[in-house]
Amino acid sequence: MKNVDETVLVSLCPDPVIGVDGAGVVQLFNAAAEKLLGYSSDEVVGVLNISKIYPGLDEARSIKKLLFSDLYGESGSIEGYETKLLRKDGRQVPIRLSAAIIEHSEGSSIGFFHDLTERQDLERQLHRLSVTDELTGLYNQRHFYKMMAKELDRAKRYKHPLSLICFDLDNFKKVNDSLGHLEGDRVLRAIGDILRDTLRICDVAVRYGGDEFMVLLPETEIQAASKTAERIRTTFNANCPHYSDQVTDSLVHVSMSLGVTETNGAENPDQIVQRADLAMYESKSSGGNSTVLIKQHIGNVVQAESA
Repeated sequence: MKNVDETVLVSLCPDPVIGVDGAGVVQLFNAAAEKLLGYSSDEVVGVLNISKIYPGLDEARSIKKLLFSDLYGESGSIEGYETKLLRKDGRQVPIRLSAAIIEHSEGSSIGFFHDLTERQDLERQLHRLSVTDELTGLYNQRHFYKMMAKELDRAKRYKHPLSLICFDLDNFKKVNDSLGHLEGDRVLRAIGDILRDTLRICDVAVRYGGDEFMVLLPETEIQAASKTAERIRTTFNANCPHYSDQVTDSLVHVSMSLGVTETNGAENPDQIVQRADLAMYESKSSGGNSTVLIKQHIGNVVQAESA
């Protein structure tokens, strides 16, 4: 399969290059391929079948069929097909494959593999930045409404409960005014840590804006959501210190006002947010540091819990 020109070309190529014979046994394996996959050329050439480098035999067969189709370029070639390779250590590496059948060597083909790891890492990072709040590490408002629409549809379809907690901080402005925004930011970051430690994996914790937060609780009735809200409140109280107001020389205690509501999914997101927000303001107007529950009809206050 090899000749001098091919060997030189393969050795100079910065991307991994793998060539196989008609039986699928590797016959070309350049230095870049060694680096990417963790094999030495001696371990592979003439020994290893390409199916051992792809995620499995089915994927190897699929790629061979694509070579004879025109789905990814002209028949006899593939251009830009994305798949994965299996390293010697078992880790999968995302790659983009360009390959061609070698006309003078019946059944043989050669593939150029471009490592997509950095690109996919960047895509994941950009996605994370687009859906999260930088300060707290929680989801942002835009992602909240996306998840809310999804969970409302699911609650309505399967007739399962969906609850929402809305809360903001009591006396938070005094902390910012007296001690500065750096200390205020520390409090907000602490809330992010508390929510990550307190909630289930399926729950959606959001910094809605400023010192206002939302927690979406799938498959959760209002009474269970109330217990979660109280756990958040008491954990925050146990971990948030008192602050000295430098202007009035008095202590400032930061606490939470929480509102909880439930829906069957047959509402739009704004209706549910408005109701949870109303419950939160009911808590705040009653002195704060409490949890207020409101059922699906606005104004129907179920319960108020406080320290």
